[in-house]
Amino acid sequence: MSLPLDDLEERIALTRPGDTVRGLSFAAVLRLVHQRLGRDASERLRAPLMQRSPVDFFSYPAVDFLRLLAFASEALEPQYGTRDVALRACGEAIVGTFLESTVGQTLLRLTSGGGDPKRLYSNAPTSYSTAVSYGQREYQALGDKRVRLCFKGDLLPVQVHEGILGGALTALHREGSVRGTERGLGDSEFLIEWT
Repeated sequence: MSLPLDDLEERIALTRPGDTVRGLSFAAVLRLVHQRLGRDASERLRAPLMQRSPVDFFSYPAVDFLRLLAFASEALEPQYGTRDVALRACGEAIVGTFLESTVGQTLLRLTSGGGDPKRLYSNAPTSYSTAVSYGQREYQALGDKRVRLCFKGDLLPVQVHEGILGGALTALHREGSVRGTERGLGDSEFLIEWT
């Protein structure tokens, strides 16, 4: 059987002991699988990784999240047409679940003053550091309606971040685009533009 992500083993090799992801991300992906494929499919993906449903603000091993993403994207591929689109859908589910939470609602109120995506994206490095224990992110404004985020030491596929970052635009009811470029395994850059 081929690996669901071509580079899953390489991504796992990048992890260090203690690298974690908040349960909210696990829950979001499992909920997406449940919505699209049913409860049994969601349970089959969860069972090898954890005994019970994840708790949103508990931390879980990043290796387990990489495995969950790999197998969820494989299971969802027929629903979305391609693995890349399925991974973006996982990212959209993550940001959607976060923004539905009390913390996410507060962040939206504090940073989106007038629906300005730039304010929300300027907080992305801090938001990511509360969601995962690894990697560094830098924000750079490129104009009124254009920003760049650079990720170093990150474990997730570019498509997942495209879904997360694009989902933030959707939450603000803005049209735009997110283009991710992987500079090397674990290092990527995202150009975000909106109208």
